[in-house]
Amino acid sequence: MKMRDDRGSVAIIAAIVFVPLSLMLAVVVDSGRVWVSRQRLQTGVEAAAVASAAEWAAGGANCSVIATAFVESDGAVPHTVTCSSTGTSTAGVTTIEAREDIDLAFGDLLGRDDAGISASTAVRIGAARSIAGLWPFGLCVDHPSIARWIDGGMIAGVSERITFEAPNQKCGGDVSGNWALFDFDGGSNSTGEVQSWIESGFEGIVSVGDVIFGSPGAPSTSINLSVVVGRSILMPLYSEPRMQGSNAVYKVVGFAQALVEAVRFTGNSAQRSITIRFERGTTSGSNATTGGGNYGLITWNVCSFDTHGDCT
Repeated sequence: MKMRDDRGSVAIIAAIVFVPLSLMLAVVVDSGRVWVSRQRLQTGVEAAAVASAAEWAAGGANCSVIATAFVESDGAVPHTVTCSSTGTSTAGVTTIEAREDIDLAFGDLLGRDDAGISASTAVRIGAARSIAGLWPFGLCVDHPSIARWIDGGMIAGVSERITFEAPNQKCGGDVSGNWALFDFDGGSNSTGEVQSWIESGFEGIVSVGDVIFGSPGAPSTSINLSVVVGRSILMPLYSEPRMQGSNAVYKVVGFAQALVEAVRFTGNSAQRSITIRFERGTTSGSNATTGGGNYGLITWNVCSFDTHGDCT
């Protein structure tokens, strides 16, 4: 029996199959190159937008060359980078957009030499609405020092000695006093816990609108506030205190930054006080969000990727 020779047929089939396989390989390889390059560009654009917003919010230049250069921080090589902004450095949006052309490894097979990619990120700047790292003493938002700070254009330099007791200052609620010692986690509010919050700040997130338990009046003399004298702290501002004593609750309405200059826990109620100097400040991080009342503490957060998101 004579054997059939199929070698020619196999060669023809292989040749036919080779073309679509080659095209598939080209698509896979070049798609991977484009995807990796797109990720690098997006990472760089996000870094540049955040850097630009941070510099602007801190009182520096908007869309500076140093900030926009972050577009290339992850290896992207864009051929165009644009930076734009709306609003102000305390209530605005900064946007970075970039485009890059990626050379295709199998451009001849695909009928094109390169692929254009783009990325954009917008960052909103505004008064802090949610932050972490607060110290446990809240200040009544109706205290005259707050009005003086705002009416003076929030320019640092004026010291305010604020006593704990103020019989005529009820902050729109039932509880007298200027300061309140907050119990952030609703626990026993032990001296050790309070001391930890004084020195390092409360690790949890506190937001405008939160209602928190607290205590009016001067705190225990076992608490050491001298450790923060000369340091800047982030503090909550409250209104509408309700109930009395250790059952008192306070509504958070905003946040401020201040330098602690002196503390006094001895003497009568009129002598016990904390002396502070309000400061403009910025805070950031994944827990920081915008949308609160402006008391000089500004933050920023990403509000849009490639036009997807709400920056209003």
